[in-house]
Amino acid sequence: MWIIYAVVLHILLLGSIFVIYFRSPVITNLKPQPSLPLEAPAKRLVLFVTDGLRAESFFHQQCKHIPHLKKLIHQVENGLVGISHTRVPTESRPGHIALIAGLYEDPSAVTRGWKENPIEFDTVFNRSEKTYAWGANDVLHIFSRLSKSDEQRLFFDSYSHELDFSGKEKTYELDQWVFDKVEKFLARKSQELRQEQKVVYFLHLLGLDTAGHVHKPGTELFLENLLYTQEGITKMYELFESTFKDGKTAYVLTSDHGMTNAGSHGAGEAFETETPFFIWGAGLNAKPTPTKETYHLDLETTRPLYRLEQAQIAPLMSALLGIGTPMNNFGILPRGYINASEEYNSLAAQNNAHQLEEQYQALLRQHNEGYLTEFLPKFNEDIEAMKLAIRSHVEKKKFKLALEASYKLMKSALRGIDYYFGYYRWPLLAATTATFVGFIGILLKLLLSNDANTSSKWHFKQVPHRNRLLVIGIGLLILSFCLLQQLPITISLYLLLPTVVWYFFVTAKSQSLGKLFSIKQLLVLLACSELLVYSFFDRRAISLGFLLFTLYEKLNKNSLAKSKLKFFVGLLLSLILIVFPLLPNSVGYSHNILLYLGIALTILRSFLVKVPLNLSDRIVALLALANGVLCIYRHSKQYGLLLVSQILSWAFLLYILVVLVRPSKLSIKQRLERLIFLLTALYSLFCTSYEAVFVLLLITELLSSVDGDKSANHISECFRYSFIMLLYTFFSFFGTGNIASISSFDPNIIRCFLTTFSPFVIMFLVILKLIIPLLLIMSIILALSPFAVRYERQIFICLLILCDIMGLNFLFLVKNQGSWLEIGSSISHFVIMQVTTLVLIVFVYISKLILKIRYQDEVNLDDSFDKIN
Repeated sequence: MWIIYAVVLHILLLGSIFVIYFRSPVITNLKPQPSLPLEAPAKRLVLFVTDGLRAESFFHQQCKHIPHLKKLIHQVENGLVGISHTRVPTESRPGHIALIAGLYEDPSAVTRGWKENPIEFDTVFNRSEKTYAWGANDVLHIFSRLSKSDEQRLFFDSYSHELDFSGKEKTYELDQWVFDKVEKFLARKSQELRQEQKVVYFLHLLGLDTAGHVHKPGTELFLENLLYTQEGITKMYELFESTFKDGKTAYVLTSDHGMTNAGSHGAGEAFETETPFFIWGAGLNAKPTPTKETYHLDLETTRPLYRLEQAQIAPLMSALLGIGTPMNNFGILPRGYINASEEYNSLAAQNNAHQLEEQYQALLRQHNEGYLTEFLPKFNEDIEAMKLAIRSHVEKKKFKLALEASYKLMKSALRGIDYYFGYYRWPLLAATTATFVGFIGILLKLLLSNDANTSSKWHFKQVPHRNRLLVIGIGLLILSFCLLQQLPITISLYLLLPTVVWYFFVTAKSQSLGKLFSIKQLLVLLACSELLVYSFFDRRAISLGFLLFTLYEKLNKNSLAKSKLKFFVGLLLSLILIVFPLLPNSVGYSHNILLYLGIALTILRSFLVKVPLNLSDRIVALLALANGVLCIYRHSKQYGLLLVSQILSWAFLLYILVVLVRPSKLSIKQRLERLIFLLTALYSLFCTSYEAVFVLLLITELLSSVDGDKSANHISECFRYSFIMLLYTFFSFFGTGNIASISSFDPNIIRCFLTTFSPFVIMFLVILKLIIPLLLIMSIILALSPFAVRYERQIFICLLILCDIMGLNFLFLVKNQGSWLEIGSSISHFVIMQVTTLVLIVFVYISKLILKIRYQDEVNLDDSFDKIN
């Protein structure tokens, strides 16, 4: 039963960081701001979003790859060019929401795969009189929540794209579809469109994102798409200018996110977070606030380079059209970008300021509903005085002063919003820390219990009444505060959670905790945990940890005296393995020679092992690997994936699933070698470079290191095995890449299985590649160590303790400010630690199922181990 409690608690702890550090930024029941009372500088705005275009591709070698746009930048007198900074996660949905709503992504949207809006939000489209949009359905669907009134204002035309990974189709055809649709639409509706005002035309161009995933940025085929797209954008500009000759059209060209050289996005590298923008046309100021940065348009021409936060584009578009700023916007109107009267600029800034202040007031009203509010700290900036100052300046027609006051109010309102969003952050952090510490104490008590290995129930003892009453009393005080202050259920839950955990701790039956560790053992335990924590920030650290551990293991167990050959082979493997975390990340790194080497070693190993393999297994695997070589070759030549190759790849996967679950009379050693051969062959089909070589060396080293010391029967040995599981698990990730970028993947890994975009199938194959090394590691430990099977539950408890110590580190390292890379990575680290133990427990049970290992078979397992050695 304790395992169920542990799972439930860790699921709750998993959500703690979102309650502590991140709340949904969508504030409801807000009052929309009205349109500006003066004539706007632009009647219509055309928004081009080149999905996946990074700033480096735009500015590369004096804008070499965008010749038509380069010429246009030369021609227009008021064009502003610069870099827009995005936030993590750098994916399509968050980027487009930031651009069109001025809202950074709602973290709760991740539970719906970023496809649905958990809470509906306001956008530039909703504030406009009409919006016409063309592009991929995945993106337009985010903004297509239409009421009856919206149906007369929002017109969306989308396609459901099938992204081709084989490289045989032209990716720019996706953009061509949009350009053709817009051209036909303007030709058909030109007369009535000329009468419309406050209109947005949105062109979502997916081709570059597709080209980046398939071909990688900078490649010939990617540049082919870029050349076509930038030319198409200039033709669209000319078409709009010829259709609307009143000079009242504003244009915004930007991107939702960038892309790494590996063709991935989602994390926080500069290539992912820096996107270009080019804004020109009606209402743009040729010389806004001065900037020290410049870029070269050509050898003779240097232009100022401006910088924006991505969310600032939404209030800028609103101000150009004279519409109300979206209600949920968090962006501040870029200063000096609009070429209009002082009064208009002042009104636009006021609109933005009042929209932000409205969100602040909503949070303040919610906070003031509590009965204890007057006794609690308050935000100490006088928002009302700032509003009065703006009103006074406007009445006196001192628009410059009103403008200054509006920007002051914007910044103050944002600080106030952040203040009340994080009002209970420190109490929640303290409560969650207490929960971690209390649960670690429970695990230590459970570990010392004589029944830790076999019992499924909690055991309680009589404890002094004052201990129980103290915990209950603290819990009642916290509950009273939550009720009186009318706190949300989620905040109340995490404030109360430690009292429940500590009640279990004070009542749990155990021996004295002082008998568990010596000071030396405790320091070693903490040092090992901290080393693994540091590895998350520098994957090279895992090399040092792995080398020190293997040396300690071999010297401590006197391996040299037992077998010199085994000692030196193991040491050589360790020295080779520590090189891999020093290599480039395998995500997006292709090297066919290393890949073919991995396939060759997979085949060679099957002939070198002493345990005979089934002829059918050998024939099927060799056929699958030969087919894999063919797929890799055809992909490198852009020939596409043959249907027969696709069928063979899926058939091999199905074959593995069938043979691993069906009954078998093979010995445990034969079952293990069969599992290793089939899974390493399957793993090779997902590789792009050195991953197959790494995994083969890793499991070979593990096979030579795991012992079956049946005399060991103490807690330190359980901690040793739990650390081995953690070390090899993280090493299997860090050896080929960074675990923090687990959401990023190279589409080439599925080149033997798919040709078109299928998100759920792709995610299944990506996860399958990640878990194969974990399954092999757990299987080897269970097959070769009777101790690991006999003391399985105690090892799990030790594993939970290690993971919770590391998780407590990451709880304090979560960031919601600073660089977007730090924010995204800190969330990933904490989440990974909370699920690691649960994932390893699952894979231990899967390994036991595949290897047909049962606790009752302990004697047979011991005999098998003796035969192996």
